Amino acid sequence: MISGLIRRDLRARYAGSALGIVWTLLYPLLLLLVYLFVFSAILQVKFTTEGGSGAFALYLLAGLLPWLGFQEGITKAATSIVDNTGLVKAMRFPAVVLVAGSVLASSVTFLLSLGVLLGALLVTGRLPWVTLPFLPVLVFLQVTLAFGLGLIAASFQTLLRDTLPVLQMVFMVWFYLTPILYPLSYVPARFASLFTWNPFTPLITAYRAVLLEGKVPSMLDIWPSCVWMVVFLFLGHLVFSRVEPGFADVL
Repeated sequence: MISGLIRRDLRARYAGSALGIVWTLLYPLLLLLVYLFVFSAILQVKFTTEGGSGAFALYLLAGLLPWLGFQEGITKAATSIVDNTGLVKAMRFPAVVLVAGSVLASSVTFLLSLGVLLGALLVTGRLPWVTLPFLPVLVFLQVTLAFGLGLIAASFQTLLRDTLPVLQMVFMVWFYLTPILYPLSYVPARFASLFTWNPFTPLITAYRAVLLEGKVPSMLDIWPSCVWMVVFLFLGHLVFSRVEPGFADVL
């Protein structure tokens, strides 16, 4: 059923679109161009030792693409129950599959955009073949984090429709509190612990280590994200299981 939901989500997303799945790549590329212009052309910031706009673009993509995939997964999951009102009311089945289907469908588009980054690294001769086997571990951790948070977001959005606007504001703040546009080393020491325990900071650092530096992150590097993954899964299951029996009544 989850597989069918993923196919339906992907077909519906690009139905009637002239460019289809190309839109998945255009949005992050547009953001990349904006950030490149602001940071590289105007502010003349260099976060890489190599310098140059090409290296800086790869640096930004390695952080920006995982974040966009993570954000989209949770946002889609938040509305997965409300968007399938007829299905929830007509059939008796675990509604958790709707959340899982939304997160996994967003993960497919993320993997496509990640493929573009890998292609760019291959063309430029910077693809670190040795560390690529570790990449699925990071993708799994990212998807599982999104699923846990998606369960919580879907529960609240179904009961209270103000959840999605609040979630969008949270993501806006969360984005700038995550070292995506800047390296973690730029964060003042008094805020270091706050950023370290940001659930997505270890993932961003690990993605850049694997894709750009050819290094395999140690468990010590990513364990905060692993802790948050367990916490979000537990809370997500707890909250979702409590509110799921009343979905049909509030939809």
